[in-house]
Amino acid sequence: MDYLLKALICDKRVRVYLGKTTAIVNDAIIIHDLWPSAASVMGKALTMGVIMGAMLKGKEALTIKLNGNGPIGNVVVDGNAYGEVRGYVDYPHVHFSKQDALDDKATLGDNGHLDVIKDLQLKDLFVSSVPLQSGQLANDFAYYFTKSEQTPSLISLGITIKEDNTASVSGGLLVQLLPDALEEDIVYLESKTAVLKNFSQLLKQYERLEDLLDYLFDHKVTILETLPVTYACHCSKEHFSRGIATLGAEEIDKIIHEDHQAEIICHYCKTPYLYNIDDLESIKKGLKK
Repeated sequence: MDYLLKALICDKRVRVYLGKTTAIVNDAIIIHDLWPSAASVMGKALTMGVIMGAMLKGKEALTIKLNGNGPIGNVVVDGNAYGEVRGYVDYPHVHFSKQDALDDKATLGDNGHLDVIKDLQLKDLFVSSVPLQSGQLANDFAYYFTKSEQTPSLISLGITIKEDNTASVSGGLLVQLLPDALEEDIVYLESKTAVLKNFSQLLKQYERLEDLLDYLFDHKVTILETLPVTYACHCSKEHFSRGIATLGAEEIDKIIHEDHQAEIICHYCKTPYLYNIDDLESIKKGLKK
């Protein structure tokens, strides 16, 4: 089961988010027919969607967009405070490896931007964009938190894709100093960077996230919340009907007379929605009302 832990360490002066996303990544691989290095990039982006979504409240939500001008094209992830995440990539049939490891940088590229759009249930959306620094997602998201949210962060992301093109493990860690953090807390966290370099191996070694937290932070952990996380898409025929309505009556008439139907496939879950002539006429009538 995929889940996320919210916790405090260093006498509650540092917060930690630790998530397991193996099933989420495998769902994404099946839905989008992701090749291995595309699955790695998509999986890490989904993991960050889970973690950043867990930082929200209530009906708040966010969208992460990555484009490094690499062969995978756009990587888009939606997350919310309920542990739900979904995503897609422009080109799923991408695979690069280097020294027997998946090559995220060659897949994503590093000449582009990381955008975060937050819906905080206010009048306007919060939009922030930073240039990609390396094409290595843990570093790029750490840069985002430092530059856009003025919160220095320690991030580790890990994923292992097996020969049968399924994920054996996937997950991520985010550690952030709280306002009352001390210099000794920074020194303590710096001492952990070496052990976090091979995060995939840690995920394999510790099946329970609680055990991994104890190992990483010397059994001095206060767990605040355990949140189940899933790949979930709430698209519907009604939702896409509103999209068709934005085309206007003239364009809908053109579809009716030339194509006799319309089909929309959800980017996120690949569910097809077919609109016959009656459906299209109904949408057109709704415009008149």
